[in-house]
Amino acid sequence: MRTQTIVAMCAVLTIVTACVGGSESEDSSFITLTGFGEGDGDSSAETDEGDGDGDGDPTTTGDGDGDGDPTTTGDGDGDPTTTGDGDGDIPIADMIDNFEDGDGALIPNNGRQGYWYSFNDESDGSTQTPAADMVLPESGGAGGTSMAMHTTGSGFAVWGAGIGVDLNNMGDPEGGDGIKMIYDASGYTGIVVTAKGNGQVRGVVQIEATIPPGEGGTCALDCDPHGKILVLSSEWQQFTLPFDQLAQEGWGTPAAWDATTVVGLQFKVAANANFDFWVDEIGFF
Repeated sequence: MRTQTIVAMCAVLTIVTACVGGSESEDSSFITLTGFGEGDGDSSAETDEGDGDGDGDPTTTGDGDGDGDPTTTGDGDGDPTTTGDGDGDIPIADMIDNFEDGDGALIPNNGRQGYWYSFNDESDGSTQTPAADMVLPESGGAGGTSMAMHTTGSGFAVWGAGIGVDLNNMGDPEGGDGIKMIYDASGYTGIVVTAKGNGQVRGVVQIEATIPPGEGGTCALDCDPHGKILVLSSEWQQFTLPFDQLAQEGWGTPAAWDATTVVGLQFKVAANANFDFWVDEIGFF
């Protein structure tokens, strides 16, 4: 840094002559790390001293060591934001789905069973593809693979829309939704997903305590699942959902995170969003 060089020269040459230009600092650089509010009533910025602890409170920027860790940005409400770094360096230990089989079911690894579904608030005049009875992957996967899951839509004015999959649901032979049963994911650190699209998507990991009894859960009112915001771009990027960083949004019944009672995975958009996003290469790490 230029300022440091000049100061060092001053220290060495003090006994010979006076240092000229010691106040020069136009080439000096600095980095400011701040948290920012997300419309939750707490818009005050917080400044991190670079602790890199990934706790979701301040903005944490990767150190550039090439380790593939994503950039994590806290939004000030306990629901951190994840921006993929595009390196794709987080290996998948147990694949949930890569969509290469072309069907609407996840890969039946390690006792998992379930089907992909679309969901929305059913606002008048709204549209979403794929339709609820035709949730299948499309051509054009991440990293040159063949298939991925894709959804688009608009007009949802109440709470939004999304796609999801249960990890332990046999389905209903009579055509119903079936019962969501728990899946023990405590042997993993979190979930990794590769995604692209427009705007923000909230990656959600449902547990038994955050789904209603009618779906097999224990949440009686205002079910607020744990999740994290993913900031998408037009390019495929890898994102992580570490279990120890997932948080409820704060509007519903509080529930402690419990990886032994995972029920399903969802990708959701908020109300009044015109959305178009893809997900692929989803698994535990």
